Amino acid sequence: MKKIFYLILIATLLNCSKGGDSLDIFSTSTKSITKETSSTGESDSNEDTTSTQETANNSDSEENETNSQDSNSEEESSTQESSSDETASLILDTSGGCTKFIGNGPIGEWFKFVDGSQDEAHAHFIFTSSDNGIIQIGETGFLDNNTAKILVAKTDASGNLVWKKEFGDPGHNLGNSIIEVSDGYIITGSINKNSIVIKVDKSSGNTIWSQTYDNGGTDAIEHLVETTSGYAAVGYINATDENNTFYTEGEGYISFLDLNGNKLSGKSFDSKMSHAYRIFKVENNLIISGLTAGAEDYALMKTNLIGEKDWVKTYGGEKKDHCFAMDISKDNSIYLSGHTLSGVDNWDTYTMKIDLNGNKLWEKKRGNPRGFNPLYIHDEVWDLKATDDGGCIIVAGTGDEYTYEESCPQSKDLSNVWQVYLIKFSSSGEIQWDKTYAPVSGDDWAGEAIDITSDGGAVIAVDNSQFGILKIASVQN
Repeated sequence: MKKIFYLILIATLLNCSKGGDSLDIFSTSTKSITKETSSTGESDSNEDTTSTQETANNSDSEENETNSQDSNSEEESSTQESSSDETASLILDTSGGCTKFIGNGPIGEWFKFVDGSQDEAHAHFIFTSSDNGIIQIGETGFLDNNTAKILVAKTDASGNLVWKKEFGDPGHNLGNSIIEVSDGYIITGSINKNSIVIKVDKSSGNTIWSQTYDNGGTDAIEHLVETTSGYAAVGYINATDENNTFYTEGEGYISFLDLNGNKLSGKSFDSKMSHAYRIFKVENNLIISGLTAGAEDYALMKTNLIGEKDWVKTYGGEKKDHCFAMDISKDNSIYLSGHTLSGVDNWDTYTMKIDLNGNKLWEKKRGNPRGFNPLYIHDEVWDLKATDDGGCIIVAGTGDEYTYEESCPQSKDLSNVWQVYLIKFSSSGEIQWDKTYAPVSGDDWAGEAIDITSDGGAVIAVDNSQFGILKIASVQN
């Protein structure tokens, strides 16, 4: 039975102790979210640190969520898709609380959502199309009880539904990413634990072609890029933790496809990359990012267009470092981000800039912007985008996962309520601003993916048990 959700946008400033920044509050009704759990680290997660020295060591095996699929069955969902835009009074007040924001981040402009046919929906990827539409991909349902289907939804620039499609019968299915090509959108993921690539029509979402590949064991494609001869697609094979959406304990793998999705060749990656997440084409090279074996460190690889390796490097500290985000700036610098336990009290954001030779230019850690006990707070990065001013913006979720709960003096903000967390970096690694966003209702939100909009703002895929879409005002400096 469907619930009616009332989503309310409030733009307000919540000034707390140290140079307080604003916390935009929205109203919606959501279900609980499961985020990453792990042991604590060391040091102080309230400080941000910068370094120009490359380290290459540990990271951490992680996370809980699930994916996998096989079958080309497609079905259109008919569930409630959007919210009202009513305004309500603020009920969450962190004024006089603990926050330690830097600078002044942008306001939130609106929040809407799309539902799937199953109990819950979770988007992993968002992008803005050439017609200014907003497209998300993920799952509706759950991997661990075999109810998941791939869900893809397109809205217009204001978040109004244009179309949505579901792929696969309920089972072990996963929607990972989507790109735009001249005559369609290309979807990646897995169906029944096998890799899948689907091309759909832009105006309707109807399938143009669908190709499934058994690359080895439980496998999936995470991301792909168009090349001169077709597509290069990366992901993993032989997953041993197959219900883990984030790190599957498998082997990194690249597939080369023609323009109709037929597989031409494939190969396992260097042992230094056990799970590939993102791939970009830079000049006549491929840049691929992911995690090392055991998810101990960030891994980055440069190859030619047929997958012959130029170099592979790892980056990290003495503990776990998980890399989930990459983008390429206009000057072809590489931005990586994720989260780390190295040199911090608990999971903190960990962002770095790297040149095309694999040399680290800077790195920065930042966490616990709401000022709670750093031993309990997770700041988990899932995506980033390079910005037109040469910097980048990362999106994360921030909150705690323990029986512990902390509030701030003179504030209703609670440590165990998750919020969307954005950090904007300059090209030199300076934090220009950071900010969190949350619903008035006090329900959990977390940022899963981000893309830049044509007006210089951003759209964020929000983990709120639907395909939440949060529109942010200008993020460019």
